[in-house]
Amino acid sequence: MDELVDYYDQNGQIIGQCTREEAEDKNYTTPNAIIFVFTPDNKVIIQKRAQTKKHYPGLWDVSACGGLSSGEDALAAAERELFEEIGIRCQLHFVERFMNSFPDETGSLTRCRYSHLYIGVAEPDTAHNHEVESVAVFPIDELEAEAKDRPQDFIPSFALELQKCADFYKKSLRSL
Repeated sequence: MDELVDYYDQNGQIIGQCTREEAEDKNYTTPNAIIFVFTPDNKVIIQKRAQTKKHYPGLWDVSACGGLSSGEDALAAAERELFEEIGIRCQLHFVERFMNSFPDETGSLTRCRYSHLYIGVAEPDTAHNHEVESVAVFPIDELEAEAKDRPQDFIPSFALELQKCADFYKKSLRSL
C-alpha cells in the first residue's frame, strides 16, 4: 500500500489525505520536517543530494529533510529523517512552522510545503544513506554568503531556511 499523507490549505489546516504520489502529481501542499544541525564550534552540517534523487539532484540541501506520513508527529519525523539521512541523533529544538513556497526544477510550478523547522547541535558524522551524495561542514557566515552568491548550487528554499535557523541558533546559542 502506498504511503498516505495529509494535505493542507494555505492556512495550514489539514483538508484531506491521499497517497504521497497523488499529492505530488496534484501539487498539494504537504507537511515536511527540515533540520539544520550546527556543530559545537558554530558550523553547519549540510548534505549534497544524490544524483538519483527525483527533485534537485546534486544540489546542496539542509542537514536533513523529509515528508511526514499522515498523522505523524513533526518532531518524530525530524528525528527519523536526521538519523536515516546522515546518521545523527541529537536533541532537536523547534524553530517555527511556516508555509514554504519554492519553484520546481522546471520553473513552471510553485511547490508548497507546510514546513516544520528544527535545529540541533552535534558533531558531524560521515554516515549517510543512498539519498545523500556527501556531507559537508561550513562556518555559518560562509555558508550564508555562499547560498546568496551561488543559489544555483542549493535547493531553492535553502537560503531562507538557513537564515531562519541560523538566526534562531545565534539568539539561542547559550541555551542549546
